[in-house]
Amino acid sequence: MDTIRFQPFEKKPSRLMHRLQISFVILLGIAFTLGGFAIHYYNGIQQTLNSIHVPLSKDKTSTSTLTDGHAFSILMIGTDARAGEKTGRSDSMILATINKEKNSVKMLSIPRDTKVTYDDGDIGKINGSYSKGGAEGTVNAVEKLMNVPIDYYVTINMKGFSDLVSAVGGVRVTNDINLTEVNKRFVKGKIDLNGKEALQYVRIRHEDPRGDFGRQDRQRDVIMGISNELAGTTSITHFNKLLKAVGDNFTTNLAMDDIIEIATNYSSVRNNVDTLKMEGEGVSIYSEAYGFNLYYYEPEAKSKTAATKAFREHLGLSQ
Repeated sequence: MDTIRFQPFEKKPSRLMHRLQISFVILLGIAFTLGGFAIHYYNGIQQTLNSIHVPLSKDKTSTSTLTDGHAFSILMIGTDARAGEKTGRSDSMILATINKEKNSVKMLSIPRDTKVTYDDGDIGKINGSYSKGGAEGTVNAVEKLMNVPIDYYVTINMKGFSDLVSAVGGVRVTNDINLTEVNKRFVKGKIDLNGKEALQYVRIRHEDPRGDFGRQDRQRDVIMGISNELAGTTSITHFNKLLKAVGDNFTTNLAMDDIIEIATNYSSVRNNVDTLKMEGEGVSIYSEAYGFNLYYYEPEAKSKTAATKAFREHLGLSQ
């Protein structure tokens, strides 16, 4: 097996990975938003949550730690699956630990091309774990890679973000820089965005001289826009559309009580997010199955160990 190594990965970032790093802000923000919404519309949203609730095998023997205020972990999975599909690949995977006592979040974006060894002995990319075993397959692959237990997961396909913005009737944001290369409407100042435009808006990176920093600001602004719409009188009008957007595009093993607990007792952690790094390099490995070299991302052992240590300490686990 021939292996060709490239420059360190951080010098050659994946466009898809950068584009889909929005998942953490979107998924965590939506979890808190919908949790608050569920408090007021418990009966109405319970049916939708039942339809998207897909437990993991280990959930049958584990007990929830949320009622005790303990730290917990959650894996956010952004998929390329279409609405209603259970197949596809996990285009983004973001592992986060949430500690109420420390009032903080630690998060790590796991590159979709990360090299892993599957249970059957095959070498593959970690994003293939979703097509092999769905959310459970991805949870297992990330647990094995990072040596961190995962309590909860949430999946969303990218269309789901667009559908949520459309469901609340669009959002208004304040744009602090002209970004008209992608869409002529993205001018400086207050702009109204529909679902499709909001997705375009939060994906912009190359046109913004601030790169990912500017994009992260836009992500937060859109999430706040969704939250504001949900908190307003229009939330009742768009209630059914919102439930459909969630039902069509999300899956999770979080139960109704879990979501409400997060929304009421953990929401302040959003203000203290520590982004971890896992450095590595790109490698090209010859595949006998395909007859040509395939690209993988290989994490640096020292960097991965540091990330694992940070997560386990945040969860109160032994090393």
